Amino acid sequence: MSLSRAVVSLAFGVLLASPLAGRAHEVVPADWCIKEKETPKIVAKFEFDGPQLHELMNKCGIVEKEDDWDTATATIVSYCKIVAPLKDAVPFVLGPKEYLDGSHHERYRLDQGLSGACAVCPPKP
Repeated sequence: MSLSRAVVSLAFGVLLASPLAGRAHEVVPADWCIKEKETPKIVAKFEFDGPQLHELMNKCGIVEKEDDWDTATATIVSYCKIVAPLKDAVPFVLGPKEYLDGSHHERYRLDQGLSGACAVCPPKP
């Protein structure tokens, strides 16, 4: 999966996870997969606190950027690629709320951690 597809999917996931979407209780919406014969499947769930997120950044070779949201996003995209390397897993971040809100570039800090899931679109049997 290209990085741009992952970022678009992540942004879509952030929108769906936001309280404004009205579907925030769904980790991955049933209609997320593009092909109609595919059903999304969660391949990993994550709940990293700040120190764990920093450790993951180091293990993945992610260099901390000026913007913590960008750094966290690059880290969790890498994490999903590691947990499902052949399946193009995409992260859906559910929290913290600062990561999800409209001012996430200003308000989110790496020390707040990240929680959510990595999902794929495998074909239905």
